[in-house]
Amino acid sequence: SKYVISWYQRIIWETIMEIGNKIKALRKKNGLTQQQFAEKLYISFQSVSNWERHKGYPTTEMMLLIIEKFDLPLDFFIIPPTNSCEDNDEELILLSFLANMHSNREDKPSLKQLEKTSVIAIQKIKQYYPSYDDLFYAVINRIDKDVKIKVETSLSTNDNLISVFINDMAPMLYEKKEELHLLYTRPYIRNIWITFIKSKYLSLITRYNPKFAADILTTEYLIEMLTSFISVWMSQPEPEPLVDFQNRMKKYLSNL
Repeated sequence: SKYVISWYQRIIWETIMEIGNKIKALRKKNGLTQQQFAEKLYISFQSVSNWERHKGYPTTEMMLLIIEKFDLPLDFFIIPPTNSCEDNDEELILLSFLANMHSNREDKPSLKQLEKTSVIAIQKIKQYYPSYDDLFYAVINRIDKDVKIKVETSLSTNDNLISVFINDMAPMLYEKKEELHLLYTRPYIRNIWITFIKSKYLSLITRYNPKFAADILTTEYLIEMLTSFISVWMSQPEPEPLVDFQNRMKKYLSNL
């Protein structure tokens, strides 16, 4: 109906406004012009201008790049729910999305599937997540948030990156192996996820370790290698046991 279309358009508009306002406030906080802000993201200043004037908003990849470039919390762009009922609905939608990813190997879960699994109407799902980019972003935030916090704590107290990777990070990844397996094996979200973790952990490592900050190229090679190990591990139908993976990594990385 015309009413439903009008209501949905209003929800999208409010989301665009909220994200645009966040970007504008972030740019001003850092004392940057739209041109300078755009140069940091390797985009045209017109894109920044459009976001701030609420003429569209960045993709999932771009939001994650902004978070990495300006060292923002992973949930920076997520609009908080106004009450506990909304919070429960959003969590149910995300869990339904993850559940449907199990059976949807090649194509992203449809809104009809999410409606059936979550028992939440499509119109209401769109209220929380106006686009698939919003869903992808929220899923990545949900899975990575705890890992990122714990890894950051380890890096701040231990300058041995290989030790952090094997002894601290690997156990946390193994705890989330079911969800990570989906991120690494579903083509509609895999590249977004891999791009995000590479940029995010490059930022974390160089922040806490001057040696790696002084040699970015070597650090990028190292991150490429470590993330490839994780990708192979989590892409298996049944990831090998944690101890086996740790022993394998100790053997391969012993000379680093």
